[in-house]
Amino acid sequence: MRVTNKMISDRVLHNLTLSANRYLRLQSMASSGRRINKPSDDPLGITKDLHFRGRLADIAQFNLNISHSQSWLTFSDQAMADINDLIIQAKDLATQLGNDTYDENARIAGAAQAREMIEQILDAANTNFQGKYIFSGSRTDLPAIAVNSIGAVYQGDYQKFLMETETNSFLQINSFANEFMTEPVRVIGEGFDLNPGLQPNLWLTELHAGQGVNMGAGQFTINTLNGSFMIDLGAANVKNIQQLLDSINNAVPVPIPNLTASISGGGSGLQLEDTSTHHLTVDTPLAILNSGNGVSQSPGTLIIRTGDSSTVLNIDISAAVDLDDVITTINAALNIPAFNNGDVTVSIDPDENKLVFNDASGTFDIVIEEAGPNQTTAADLGIAGEFQGTMVGEDLQPLHIQVVESAAGETLAADLGLLGGTEFNSMVGEDLDPRLTYHTLVSSLNSNMSIELGVIRITNGFDYIDIDLSPLTNDPNATVLDLVDMINRSGIGCTAYLNSDRTGLMVKSKYDDRSFMITEADAGRTAKNLGIFGSSDLIGNMIILEKALERNNVQEINGTLGVFDLALDQLLTSRSDVGSRSIRADTSKSRMLSQELLMTDQLSQVEDADMLKTISELTTAEVVYQSALASTARIIQYSLIDFLQ
Repeated sequence: MRVTNKMISDRVLHNLTLSANRYLRLQSMASSGRRINKPSDDPLGITKDLHFRGRLADIAQFNLNISHSQSWLTFSDQAMADINDLIIQAKDLATQLGNDTYDENARIAGAAQAREMIEQILDAANTNFQGKYIFSGSRTDLPAIAVNSIGAVYQGDYQKFLMETETNSFLQINSFANEFMTEPVRVIGEGFDLNPGLQPNLWLTELHAGQGVNMGAGQFTINTLNGSFMIDLGAANVKNIQQLLDSINNAVPVPIPNLTASISGGGSGLQLEDTSTHHLTVDTPLAILNSGNGVSQSPGTLIIRTGDSSTVLNIDISAAVDLDDVITTINAALNIPAFNNGDVTVSIDPDENKLVFNDASGTFDIVIEEAGPNQTTAADLGIAGEFQGTMVGEDLQPLHIQVVESAAGETLAADLGLLGGTEFNSMVGEDLDPRLTYHTLVSSLNSNMSIELGVIRITNGFDYIDIDLSPLTNDPNATVLDLVDMINRSGIGCTAYLNSDRTGLMVKSKYDDRSFMITEADAGRTAKNLGIFGSSDLIGNMIILEKALERNNVQEINGTLGVFDLALDQLLTSRSDVGSRSIRADTSKSRMLSQELLMTDQLSQVEDADMLKTISELTTAEVVYQSALASTARIIQYSLIDFLQ
């Protein structure tokens, strides 16, 4: 093949251009320090380069978001910390001035302190960051909490501010002031006992806060000085208090002499009253002797002998139930020639609660003693000793009334509050704690003493209403349901209902974005007596504390303490949530730092030039390029080169 000058020129120029381009590319790399300066430098590498640069741009934005989030959360935590300190100060103020050692002037001064604390709490709740109220949700142009002379209202909404701190990972940076200012920490009235009294138509199943009584065999025993009487509620199919009282008052087969069962004067339990003279009778059960400890009947023997022991009698009273059994058994044993055929007898002292031995002949000594060691039968009967003629025993100290279970394992008497005994003629049973129902009469509250009702004020945010409950006091048929209905129909946005223990009323606001308070609207004690005085939230409780200090009311001051404790717990929950989000932001920041370093390193590997290698190659390329120029000048004639230029 013939090689023309044109072919030679083209090849020389091509190689010269390649050498120049390589030299220029290396020179550009050396001056910029970058391996890729334009897409054509490395098409595959530029794709990675753009990816890494995009990721670094994302990380930069995430870092800005994290920095903003951390600042927001720091302001939030500081505001909550300030409120926490103020709650503690308010509680300390209430504790100190709730002490009777302080006078009215000190409490009036304390009211001014409480007012200042309210202002400081509001300042913290309405904290502003970069022109935005941080606790108002998305309504950042409004202070979170507004207060007037009536109450407080949360003005914000519940829109969350979410900041993207990592790819597809969002962090909520805002909190809502209602969560620790107006949201209830308790329900007003919880834990209070209106202590309803017993009513004749009250079912036994309503006793003991609805636990009822364990009927078991349905029987228990009442012992009095006049005998022992079995009460059988099962046979009478007793269901309510009136039927119970009838079963005792009309005991079968024999009514209990002089004993009357009724509802106690205190109204919360049963009462047994025995009008009999407190003297022993032959029907007196052994069980009520010795203050209810009875007489030892195991083995239940005692010895009666002559002083010279010529005659010894073993008297067995193990089967005796009452004093008649004991007297009959002893007198029958003594009716023998050795004791003059009945001249020696035992009887009851008609004026004292003692047994009396009388020897009509009075001619010899008589000894009464225990049948064996560690036995106490004779001592329990008060007749241990030696006498001639007459012996008056020890006081047997009988109970007047005693109630015992019908058998081991039974609990009916205990469940009725009557288990035990008394030396007096009246026995008042324990509080049977009847369950409060909507049908409970208002007159039965406070152990049937009723409650003097007046006017209460319910405040919900900026609204309030006064409810006059006094008509219920004068209505004998008024029930708890009537009282609840008056509150529920007030239109103030609250609900009244019975607590879960069925002991009292509870009143709850339908909202959590406004303070809720129940106070007295007159000079009475209606709200307090009903157990519904106070506030369910922090800011409402602060308002009540201020007013209680102004009124010098110690009870109201002390009533705020429990709410402060609960408010601190509530605030701690909110602070913990803010703290956990701050930790998450810190973690994201550390992760972004690590990713930034990683992406920068990856970008450097793709984009940056190896300067030592580049300079070495540049030097070589320069030599090659200069050599190429020299060779070209020799190979191609000047005329041709000039022509080409």
